Amino acid sequence: MLDRYKEWKYPWEPQHLGRKKYDKAEINSIKKVQKHLRNMEVTLNHNIQQFLSFAPKSVRNEIFNSLFSREVQGEFDMDGRDVDAKYKLVNATQPDILFTTSNTTVSIEMKVGAKSTLTQVLKYALLALAVEQIDGVKRQHFLGLLGSGSFSKQWKERFPQIKDLRHALNETDKDAFLKQQPLHFRKHFARYTEIVSSLTIGFMDYEKFASVLTNCK
Repeated sequence: MLDRYKEWKYPWEPQHLGRKKYDKAEINSIKKVQKHLRNMEVTLNHNIQQFLSFAPKSVRNEIFNSLFSREVQGEFDMDGRDVDAKYKLVNATQPDILFTTSNTTVSIEMKVGAKSTLTQVLKYALLALAVEQIDGVKRQHFLGLLGSGSFSKQWKERFPQIKDLRHALNETDKDAFLKQQPLHFRKHFARYTEIVSSLTIGFMDYEKFASVLTNCK
């Protein structure tokens, strides 16, 4: 099954294979394609999604514990490529990984070379609101960030710590952000503000992530 996955992990995004479109294309050999894929964020996303699809619940729980310094309970489902249609996002946002239970969501954002932004966090809060709108049930929401290096290096705004990110989220104009989103989200400003304020955020670098996986029982 794992071998079969390797055959279809890129059909939805063939541009990442560096298909030659003109004579001077830089990615024009198998070796260059392989090198390119190993340094791409989408490759990491595919591989971690694949791993978590097969990993036992204990591994997922250890990752959550390390990210948020607390236990996140529940029978989690991991959403696939149908997130946009399922939660009526209308292309407003696309999570790297989304886990849901009847009363919890856990989103995971992974970065390799690109930087995260305050707007991206606001979009994850929008995703949390979208999940709630499906069945009208309020949930507790978590956002886990995976990246290379320190927390501050993940951000264009260079937030030193999570508390600085939280302060910026509290100060940002959430009404202006929501007005740019699909109409069915704009009607829920009060709840959206609550989600932004209560969103539990955690960070782990890839070295620690690898250590968590190595030490899982």
